Amino acid sequence: MKRLPKIAIVGRPNVGKSSLFNAWIRKRKAIVAPEPGVTVDRIEEEVELNGKRAVLIDTGGVTEREGVIEDGIRSQVRRAIDEADVILFVVDAKEGIHPLDELVANMLRDVKKPVFLVVNKVDNERIEAVAYEFYRLGIEPVFFISVAQRQGLGELIEKVFSVLPEALEEPQQDEVCRISVVGRPNVGKSSIINRIIGDERTLVSEIPGTTKDAVDVELETPEGKVVLIDTAGLRRKSRVSSKLEAYSISRTTNSIKRSDVAILVLNATEGVTEQDKKIAGLVMKEKKGIVVAINKIDLFEGDLNELMKDARLELYFLPEDAPFIFTSAVTGKGINRLVREALEVQKLRKVRVKTSLVNRAIEEIVSRHHPPSVGGRYIKIYYGTQVDVEPPQFVVFSNYPEEIPEHYKRYFEKALSKSLGFSKVPIEVMWRKRE
Repeated sequence: MKRLPKIAIVGRPNVGKSSLFNAWIRKRKAIVAPEPGVTVDRIEEEVELNGKRAVLIDTGGVTEREGVIEDGIRSQVRRAIDEADVILFVVDAKEGIHPLDELVANMLRDVKKPVFLVVNKVDNERIEAVAYEFYRLGIEPVFFISVAQRQGLGELIEKVFSVLPEALEEPQQDEVCRISVVGRPNVGKSSIINRIIGDERTLVSEIPGTTKDAVDVELETPEGKVVLIDTAGLRRKSRVSSKLEAYSISRTTNSIKRSDVAILVLNATEGVTEQDKKIAGLVMKEKKGIVVAINKIDLFEGDLNELMKDARLELYFLPEDAPFIFTSAVTGKGINRLVREALEVQKLRKVRVKTSLVNRAIEEIVSRHHPPSVGGRYIKIYYGTQVDVEPPQFVVFSNYPEEIPEHYKRYFEKALSKSLGFSKVPIEVMWRKRE
């Protein structure tokens, strides 16, 4: 694999790191909000200039407060510093030198790689004059920019790319399965990812909502390469009290859309909630593969068989044989099965079935249960064929497709799925008219 050079953006909270990240990649991937600690985990995106490519990393803000989140963020920044080829240390011109800026500067003193001091929010000449005090931090070169007014960004980007090392080889076009890990806040999504990768790259905290953005983690497995997407937890609408939470919900939905398979994490001690059903419904709406992780099983004291039965009953609208797995991020129970099952589900989503087998299945389905006549019209189902994969899509022809009742369409889709071996994944049946 080619290792692209990395650019890490570091600094204390609310100095404009995520705004710089978003302005650079020209899309809103990192959350920007006027509250400290919004970007808790690292966010990565590939960037390019004149054919030269690199990975841009937006890190969590550094603070001195002793707490699980703050300590974790500090650890994240240190790791970004260790991995990066160029480091951008962002400070706030309007606030001047802050004690935390000096803390970050001290973290960068002995770094043997290019470090740029980026003085942000230089919006007028008066502020620029004050901004020169940042030379006192002893880190050069210094760039004065305004992300909000898009001033100085071009010069900064060009300079960064000029000192970046070249990548060693052309990237391999490996097939990657993208797996989103979804669920309500505090059900253990990040803990499961940490257990899978054996790494603490994704910050874990007992505080619900710690992961406010989606974070991608690449992983090599014996079965192939996967990308795990750790998403923000979806809350009930009544609890969405800020634009930040509303945007996080949108990000979670987008994460489902760009994944191949979703691992839906449930809390074993709470059972299936309405919000769990809503998230599962989003996965089904997008026709993605799904694996259900009934997590925190180490804390459950009831009957496991009943728990599994109830979970499948509550999530009746999932594929008939969708994998349900008992897991514990604490003990490791079931964790190794999650990626393996997700890859099996994705493999099934790519299967193509011969038209002859599709039509044989259709004949058997119709012979068992013919569609009812509607308004004196006798409905015929002629034939069908598979037209696409991911998800498996089928076109079925009828003389009156618009008259076929919805309950029969649901029966037909379920029966076709089972007959063709797709009972673990959602399929899509499109009805077309043939005279």
